[in-house]
Parts: sequence; structure tokens; C-alpha cells
Amino acid sequence: MEEQFRKRINYYGDIKDISLQICKDYNLGEFKSNGIILVGYEDFNFMLQTSKKKYFIKVFSDFRTLEDCYRYIEIMEKAIEAKIATPKLYKSKQGSLYLKEINKTKLRLCVMEFIEGKTIYEIGEQLTNKEVRFISKQAVLINSINIKPRFIYDTWAITNFLAEFEKRSSALTKEGLKLIVPLVNKFKELKIEKLPHCFVHGDILVTNVIKDNKNKLWIVDFSVSNYYPRIQELAVLACNLFFDESSKEKSEKNLKIALEEYQKTVLLTKEELAALPTYVKLAHTMHLLCANYEKVANNNLTKENDYWTSQGRKGLKQ
Repeated sequence: MEEQFRKRINYYGDIKDISLQICKDYNLGEFKSNGIILVGYEDFNFMLQTSKKKYFIKVFSDFRTLEDCYRYIEIMEKAIEAKIATPKLYKSKQGSLYLKEINKTKLRLCVMEFIEGKTIYEIGEQLTNKEVRFISKQAVLINSINIKPRFIYDTWAITNFLAEFEKRSSALTKEGLKLIVPLVNKFKELKIEKLPHCFVHGDILVTNVIKDNKNKLWIVDFSVSNYYPRIQELAVLACNLFFDESSKEKSEKNLKIALEEYQKTVLLTKEELAALPTYVKLAHTMHLLCANYEKVANNNLTKENDYWTSQGRKGLKQ
């Protein structure tokens, strides 16, 4: 499995060599240890332990352009400035983005605060009502950030449903097709361009929310954030963090709490509220469609990928 992650940055040398260089150029203290973080679909992440403390290192995947990397840094800086509960960035003499050739491999990376805790995915527990409210408040803060970053295409994004359905539907089972096909016309009926748009994280999921050792929640990974319909944030939250696969009533209650909290700051339009249920279904659809394709076409047999396939299927059935 480790090789699949290394392939993203085309680096097969010792991670310690990267760590030693970072320790020196960031003045992080003496190197103690490191460990690859084997979750996620895009970048290469690892933990660095020094004589001072732990750090989170994000090495940007080869498919990202240099412009993509700077885009990510700008978004992170804006999120930190807006006081989002997200890890802080560290700077070297190069700034927040660090470019270095190590063992003949050109790397682009950033160093972040390491949150001592576990993701909600690792914990495997439902959020409390208080935590649902907290995340909803964070969503409002994120959606209020005054930034319109250069658009990047995200294959898992709801707005790309039709294009991705055409590419990936052949990998679906009969059951999967039965669940998803009815949503094709539903999607076409949505007037997406007329819905209010704003800056959207778009990926606030159980794998991107960490609960630290003091039970504080942190939101990480803004790599697929974009300028989207505002309700896309709430739909993604509803399809996963606020979704209870064993109870439709609990799922609906969580979304109700989220809407109440969100609208204390931002009132949604009638059009948004009418479109939200379809958007939630489409969010579930993208998980089933994309994770299933990962398994069939790319032989992705990880526990995480199976989880998303299951979540999508259960969400659509619920």
C-alpha cells in the first residue's frame, strides 16, 4: 500500500532524507522519526517528529501544477486568517510553499501544525448535537471567506455528476445503476448556475475532520475547495458527517440542526432549500460512483474506498 502513495510524488527514497532537510530549513529541531499517513486519494502526507514536537507534512502530488500548489497555500492562509479551526502553516525562508530537489526528485510541500488526535473516520462515532452545531458554524465561516480561487476540476464534486456518470457508469452493478440513473434527470432539472455561489471547502468529511485529545474538532484539507453553489457545503456534510446509516430520523435531525445553526448567520433562499434534498442525494451518488470506479478500474481495495462505496449506497437507499 505504501508504494501506491509514493507513486503520487514519484519518490521511492528514504522519507528520512526529506525530513532531515525540512528540519534544517524550517529550524524544527532534531529529527526523531516519521511515518507515512496512509489515507486520502491525492497528495502524499506524513508525520514528522522532532525534538520540539510533531509536524504534518503535505507533499503535493505530481499531477498538481506549481500554480495549484500556490493556490492551496493561498486558500489555507485565508482560512487561518478567517479563524477557521484548521492547522496553522509554518514558513521557511521560501515562505509557506517549500520547493526542493531531494534524491533527484523535485518536491513541492508545506509544513503544518500536527493535530494530536484521530479523524472521525478512525474514531467511527456519530457527532453529538453540539458537534453538529460547531461544524455548521465552521461551514458558515468558510463560506463567508471572500475568495474566488482559480477553478480546479474535482471528479467527486456534485456539479460534475453528469460528466463523471458518462465516464464511470459502465463500472456500476445493476443495483448501482438502479440507484443512480433516476438522478440524471433530477440533476438536469437543477438550475445550478442560478443558485447563490461562494467559496466552498467541498470535502468536510469524516476523513477530513480530526478530534484532538481535548475533544476539539479541526477541519483539514482544502485541496478541492472551489467556488460552488453554497448548498454544496451542506449537502456534503449531510451525506457523511451528519449521516447516520442506521437511522433516517437521526440523519434528518442532524441536517435540521445544521440548517438552524447555519441560517443564524446566512439565510438560504427558497430555491436553495428546494434544491438541497436533491443535492444530498447527488452527494451520496458521487461517493458510490467514484469509489466504485476506483475499485473496478484502479483496483483500489483499501478499507477507505470500500467505506465510501458503502456510504454512497446506504445513503441512496435511505
